[in-house]
Amino acid sequence: MDRTIAVWLGPEQAGLLRQAADAAELDVVAAGSPARGQTGGVAEQLGGAPIDDLRAMLATADAKLILIAAPDSFGAGPDPADAAAIRAAHARGVRVATLEPIPAAAMDLASGGWTDSGPGPRPADVIRFCPLARLSAPYRSAAEVLTGFGHIRMMQVESWSAPAEGSLGARLYGAMDLILSLLGEPEFIDAAYIGPGHGKGVHSLPGESLRGLHGDLTANLRFADGRAAGLAVSNQVGRWNRTATLVGPAGRLRIFDDGFEGVAPDGSKTDELRQPARKRGQEPALAHSAAALADALGRMLDPAIPDPGPTDHGTLLAMSQAALLSARTGQAESPTTIKHMAGAV
Repeated sequence: MDRTIAVWLGPEQAGLLRQAADAAELDVVAAGSPARGQTGGVAEQLGGAPIDDLRAMLATADAKLILIAAPDSFGAGPDPADAAAIRAAHARGVRVATLEPIPAAAMDLASGGWTDSGPGPRPADVIRFCPLARLSAPYRSAAEVLTGFGHIRMMQVESWSAPAEGSLGARLYGAMDLILSLLGEPEFIDAAYIGPGHGKGVHSLPGESLRGLHGDLTANLRFADGRAAGLAVSNQVGRWNRTATLVGPAGRLRIFDDGFEGVAPDGSKTDELRQPARKRGQEPALAHSAAALADALGRMLDPAIPDPGPTDHGTLLAMSQAALLSARTGQAESPTTIKHMAGAV
């Protein structure tokens, strides 16, 4: 089985990528960085050949999978060359994964060639954002419980990380993907944003793009049929954790990075699975972020596992940007508004 991978990353991400590659038994054959003068260093840490240009990596790297961990300016703006580079990589049989949404704004999705048809699939449908909670080991283990849980009337999603594990935009996009998969698209989103400099006399507001977004964000999502969801995400909290709580007639179901727990309305425990078993307070053998990434990358390279397909990138960008717009306006905003502003996506 070919488990070769090329990685484009920031120098602060080398430790995470080394752990994930070792855990998934991946062979890093090439590495590069958008940080000036850092390609040689990250390539040495990961044991791959240095490549100092991402488009060159997409065009030439002899790897089964290319992971874009730090896209920098790649995929930002209307230049169609980046989308063309992704299409060319796909044409030569290379899969492309990313830790960040690419592109990171609905306007760029519509104008940067990402939704252009032929030859082959649309570039936006080639990239696989990872790691997605709904495709992770805990959700696969909880599949039968989720199927039998019934109508979800409310859910709460928390997603935490350090900056090296991804931007706030990545945490927000991943949380929205989970909500969309279980509840569908919301009617309105009411959000608040706190920038990294809060408390130092600075009250910052987010821009329109998920690229380079850092800080904390909370949001309430309202659905046309009366259901609701909440989320709290941050990339400033030092340790990766993802938790979702589903509420319905069957009680509540909580899904963690390492398992799940179901509680009936009368308080009795209905289901529980935590893997691997460890004592309370004991650190996991492998950090949750590295374990989640290793699982996602390993499954992408396993020919026996069907490709789950692309995310609904247009809807997820619209949901995420509606939250950013709400944080700027102080009012609830609609993803439909973002879609109309960006054109058909």
